[in-house]
Amino acid sequence: MVRSLGREGIPLVAVDFVKKAPGLRSRYARPLLVPDPVKDPQGVLDILLRDGDSGSRSVLYPTSDAFVLFMSRYRDELSERFIFNIPSERVLEGMVNKRLQYEEANRVGTPIANTHYPTDMADIERIEHDLDYPVFIKPLYSHLWHERFGNKGFKVANPRELGARFEEIFAAGLEALVQSIILGPNTNHVKVCAYYGTDGGLGALFQTRKQRQYPTEFGVGTIMHSIHDPEVAKMGLRFFEGVGYRGVGSIEFKLDDRDGKYKMIELNPRLWAQNSQATYAGVNFSLIEYLDVTGQGMGPAPDWKDNVRWMDSFEDLQAFSWFKDYGMVKRRDLINSWMTIDCHAYFAWDDLGPVWAHTGGGVEAAKLLVALGKMGRADRVSESVRRGYAHLRPRRSMKEAVEVKRTG
Repeated sequence: MVRSLGREGIPLVAVDFVKKAPGLRSRYARPLLVPDPVKDPQGVLDILLRDGDSGSRSVLYPTSDAFVLFMSRYRDELSERFIFNIPSERVLEGMVNKRLQYEEANRVGTPIANTHYPTDMADIERIEHDLDYPVFIKPLYSHLWHERFGNKGFKVANPRELGARFEEIFAAGLEALVQSIILGPNTNHVKVCAYYGTDGGLGALFQTRKQRQYPTEFGVGTIMHSIHDPEVAKMGLRFFEGVGYRGVGSIEFKLDDRDGKYKMIELNPRLWAQNSQATYAGVNFSLIEYLDVTGQGMGPAPDWKDNVRWMDSFEDLQAFSWFKDYGMVKRRDLINSWMTIDCHAYFAWDDLGPVWAHTGGGVEAAKLLVALGKMGRADRVSESVRRGYAHLRPRRSMKEAVEVKRTG
């Protein structure tokens, strides 16, 4: 986001509470360190109001769930110094809370996987034998969950594992749901990204598909390519418009191999990790929003180029290592996939600070490269994931790959 605006000559301040956050190292922004918006929102508010007191109102963008909620809850105070376009408090609270988000999906007719919302162990005992295992446990509030568990959720294989996980979750004071897994490979994931202006009109639309993600079954895209898929776009826009959405957001859908239907995974009410991909393809969401909220007009939603490929190289090394461990890919597949990349999550020749910060000065990336030559864990890979990558012609069968690891 910083680069998408900075390269247009717009002066920026990058705000974060993590001292080593890559965005704070960009040459296109002045860094501003603030407290954690969850633990000390008043401290964040005081710093922003003081820093933003420049005689004119600046544009404010949220780039994480924690800051989205912060902006929503302090929108009146922030509007004295800043201008911004985020969903209404009612819509935003519903989008950040997964249960409310799925209830809205049901209301507007957007398909989702079979979902339950247990609140205590009695609920777990009531549903544990009626679920189609394996299932996935995911948080109602992602930013609180990640602080405790550091992941997107837990895959569980049976009632015993389900009970054990929820005992841990309830003990941590967190809320979660349990959902049927949407079967299919990484390539079944499609994201619909949109910006709705202050007047409610559609100012930007973009679509992208995953090639790989990490963690491999339930993670964030590491290589993605831009696409046009009218069917999924229609589903996404119907949801956005059905809830009266404003501002920028992205909805992820996944094609379920069991019934051949797309189902919604989640909506993120903010910019997403692959924002630079949309800019490179012709849709600069950050600039479109800037022009809209400053009264300069955003114009009709621009079209975008297909097959623009984006990569998070550091995370993709980990994803690739996972596939390599099972004999599903070879080193040349990594080289071939990387040779066609158009833009990167952190790397840019004109702005090297973020990638340097993200990889710990290159040390962590070097460790991953060394690890590529070694065999990894002996976990059983999902059959649906293996099926989706059959075209890569693995050098050994799945059974052989697992057996090699068991025997060393």
